[in-house]
Amino acid sequence: MKINLLLPAIFGLASFTASAVEYETDIFPIFKSKCSKCHMEGSSKGGVALDLDEITKEIGSSKAIVPGDTEKSDLFEKVTLPDDDGDKMPPEGKGRPMSAGEIAKLKEWIESGAQVGDEKPEMTDTGTDEKPEGMAKRPNPIEGSWTNTSGKTIKATLVRVDGDKAILRMNGKDFPYPIENLTADSQKIIQGFAEAWNKASP
Repeated sequence: MKINLLLPAIFGLASFTASAVEYETDIFPIFKSKCSKCHMEGSSKGGVALDLDEITKEIGSSKAIVPGDTEKSDLFEKVTLPDDDGDKMPPEGKGRPMSAGEIAKLKEWIESGAQVGDEKPEMTDTGTDEKPEGMAKRPNPIEGSWTNTSGKTIKATLVRVDGDKAILRMNGKDFPYPIENLTADSQKIIQGFAEAWNKASP
């Protein structure tokens, strides 16, 4: 009963303003203008393709774009290197470097979860485990937007908590996100979810 009373409060808190930066309208034109010679229209230099139908393959943990973390995103690192760095993208003769405004948009998109399109991730109900009579079942995933300490929002589904990481599902894939990098309100939601999960665990 305590868990059932807790869940409405959790869902009520998971309401934030979505990021204004969208891939197709804001980020794809930048890639097309600055990266198409090497990473679009059949070209995937370094194994990276940024076409609309390929970009999701480059998003994920240890990939070119790590949702919520520009410091671990190899693509972001390379477009922000000094002009005299040999690894700077785009390389000399292949296009003009991204402007400060374009880099800011790319940063916001990645920090907001690097979402592509409006499709919602496929939901997996982690709360359907059968429990003996009198025992509570695990809480259902929470779909919402999570605010990080930089003030950006991450549109994702909270599926579980693993230690100090919130497991967020974006574009059908699960990513561990440091809970400490989220605001107090988002942390409160996650902590409530974790408590409900732990109470229902065997």
